[in-house]
Amino acid sequence: MPRAAWVAAVALLTAGVLNPAAAQPLAPSAPVGGPPPPPLGSTPVTPTRNLDRPPPVLGSPVSVEDVAPRAVAPAGFTAPPAGTPLQRAAAFGAPSAAGSDGVDPPAPVAPVPAARVDGTRAKTAYQPPAADPVNEFLFKRSDLKDRDGRAAGKSASGTDDPLAARKFDVGEQFDKAFGARGDWFKSDHCLDSFISPVSNPFLFEDPRSLTEVRPIFIYQGVPSKQPDFGGGHTTFFGTQARLAFTDRWSLVLNKFGGDTINGKNDPSPFHNQTGFAEIWLSPKYTFYRDVDAGTIAAGGLQFQIPVGSKSTYQNTGTLSLVPYVSYAQNFLRDFRLGSFNVMATTGYSFSVNRDRSDYYYLSGHLDFDVAGLHRFYPLLELNWLVNTTNGRTTTIGSEGRDLINFGGQASGSGLLTIALGGRVKITESAQLGAAFELPLAGKRDLFDYRFTLDFILRY
Repeated sequence: MPRAAWVAAVALLTAGVLNPAAAQPLAPSAPVGGPPPPPLGSTPVTPTRNLDRPPPVLGSPVSVEDVAPRAVAPAGFTAPPAGTPLQRAAAFGAPSAAGSDGVDPPAPVAPVPAARVDGTRAKTAYQPPAADPVNEFLFKRSDLKDRDGRAAGKSASGTDDPLAARKFDVGEQFDKAFGARGDWFKSDHCLDSFISPVSNPFLFEDPRSLTEVRPIFIYQGVPSKQPDFGGGHTTFFGTQARLAFTDRWSLVLNKFGGDTINGKNDPSPFHNQTGFAEIWLSPKYTFYRDVDAGTIAAGGLQFQIPVGSKSTYQNTGTLSLVPYVSYAQNFLRDFRLGSFNVMATTGYSFSVNRDRSDYYYLSGHLDFDVAGLHRFYPLLELNWLVNTTNGRTTTIGSEGRDLINFGGQASGSGLLTIALGGRVKITESAQLGAAFELPLAGKRDLFDYRFTLDFILRY
């Protein structure tokens, strides 16, 4: 071939490689080639194609159908009728066998609503469980504040209730009359700043409703100039007990134990005699109780039952009744060194017949709560007793105050005594008290001095 022909063939081949459009001048212009090459440093992306069709010829027109994947309906799917609104659904079936290539789909299952899958189902507001009347009856506690609110026209929940003030609440009326029923037989601990008196223990009564056992020991010296005894002593060893039904009502066993009479005159009917003492008991009602003000008052009726030993004159007459009133008040609560308590009890003992002597008594108490700690209470107490009638059992010209009722001839004689001592609260449930008592004015009878010791175990 001539050299000129070789040069022309090479030029034509070069032009066709560099410009395919120029090499095919009669074909229509169309987009050619694939996407542009990725930038340097990026990961190449392999385009996806429909494998059911052959790749397009380089330089020919490319349609959207050639590159867009076609949706394939799963086996068992039935298209809904025309015009039916589409609903989202999800189907769960058994997993495919291991190694399955997905060509044969699993058996069709019923579709599950999409709301169960993605939680788009509307939710209703929380509804509290219905009240359980049995549970309320078993666990509802008595609440004085709620009852006060209902009395003022409030419902149990505290909202306004015009009919609440007119409702008759049996439990409320019971609590007003008999006291709160929160803890049966438990002492009233809302006024624990008080202490019980020490001297004259059988007649001087604490106005609080208490549950306790109180062992007591009394040693009383007899004046040497007393003509029937000529000196000596009398003693009591026994206990008291109290049972609180509510914070209003309680039952008191004022006196239970034994007595000893030991005069120095010998021979004498009052020489070295020991026996059971009378039994004294009384129901007590706390009719006024203001915890915020520190005020409390109670009344009771004591029954003095002469069922003791004849040798110690504990069987005189038939019965004595002693109505009494007791009052206590706390004051100076904000005093930094401590607060004070006062207490007083007064009553009158009268016999149901004339065999026993009658008398009136008045006892007063003052104590100081050191540093407001409710631990140590120094105290001062005064006791006055005057015999108002003679008995007709013995001819003795004296009376034995709270230890012995001789039924003697002592009308008009009275005695005022003073007691100094203290009480220590080891805990609120365990308390120790002691007092030494001396006469101040009046006829001493059998009273030269007295020492009283007690120990309280309180619930």
